[in-house]
Amino acid sequence: MRPQGRQGQEKPSAAQRVVVRTVDAAASRQLPVTELGDLIHGNEVLVDADQSRWYWHSTSALTGDDILVATPAAAPSAGRWLRCPGAVDLALPIGHATADGAVLLTIPTGARFKLESAHWEVTTGFTGGSSSAIGVASSLNATAGDILGGAGGDVTATLGTAGIKTGTIGAIMDTDAELHAQMYVAASNFTFERVTSAFTAGAGYVHLVGTLLRNAGS
Repeated sequence: MRPQGRQGQEKPSAAQRVVVRTVDAAASRQLPVTELGDLIHGNEVLVDADQSRWYWHSTSALTGDDILVATPAAAPSAGRWLRCPGAVDLALPIGHATADGAVLLTIPTGARFKLESAHWEVTTGFTGGSSSAIGVASSLNATAGDILGGAGGDVTATLGTAGIKTGTIGAIMDTDAELHAQMYVAASNFTFERVTSAFTAGAGYVHLVGTLLRNAGS
């Protein structure tokens, strides 16, 4: 028997399943898309660029964020690619001009995310400003740096060159009891925080690593 989709349909061939498109050319990030005729409820795709898995939900009408929900190029009123539940590494784009308190990700309707760790990916070094420092907070932990960056925020010494930077662990991320509480449901969010001043250069991503427990699409 051929492998089945989430609702019992036959999965498409390998040539159909691994299909990607660039949705953010500047960042070379890719998300899955196929022709409308290939969009069958429950079918999954693997994105080569970041090894993420997505499934097609034929009736979902959620707003796409290209992180947990993606709208196909044809932009139908219903039908979305949804990030598959399981272990995930969510990359949230940031830059030196990202506003203080800007929402980087809102958990969509029908989703539930268990955060386990966070880190930075720097593509252009963060420099400039006056003792500039940045961090990440959330709707559960609104103090700047509580998720990543710590009370003082992460500075050029950490973020001034390209690469993966583990950064400073947030104040509510450093014990088992605190990690146990990091459960994010629909409408909860993660925010960018300018802890001190603002950088004049820099770009990259905040990575949220954890388990997507569900992503039902509505």
